[in-house]
Amino acid sequence: MMKKKWMAAALSMMVAGGVVAGVTNHPAFAAAPQAAKTLIKQHVDKADQDEQDNDKEVADHVEQAQLAKKATISQQQSIDIATKQVAGSVLKSELEDEDGLVVYSVTIKDNQGQEKEIHVDAKTGSIVKVENENQQNDHDTETNDDDNG
Repeated sequence: MMKKKWMAAALSMMVAGGVVAGVTNHPAFAAAPQAAKTLIKQHVDKADQDEQDNDKEVADHVEQAQLAKKATISQQQSIDIATKQVAGSVLKSELEDEDGLVVYSVTIKDNQGQEKEIHVDAKTGSIVKVENENQQNDHDTETNDDDNG
């Protein structure tokens, strides 16, 4: 009975105080029984999930699946297109929503050691933008500059 009261008090204090981050590092938490720790952690995880759900953000894997449904070219095709524009080593490639346009963002380290980010339209395969990553996007070099990018 004492454990239940302690757990209820701990949960009430956590909710009332709005403590989500850092709760597991608190000295009182370290001294708590394992059952209470588990219950508090579950509550914190649930609060984090509820917060994420309320801000209309979706998990990365869900967003990637949604974007993939809109793409008509494959990731490999986008890489092939990007490497024809900028010769070098592909560092990464991922689907992104760029101001409502679904693009593959392909990062390439060119032969001069500069990192370039090439945005390839995931529907048409056209190059939307080429950015020089080493200059913190201060001097973007864009190709096919139109209303989309």
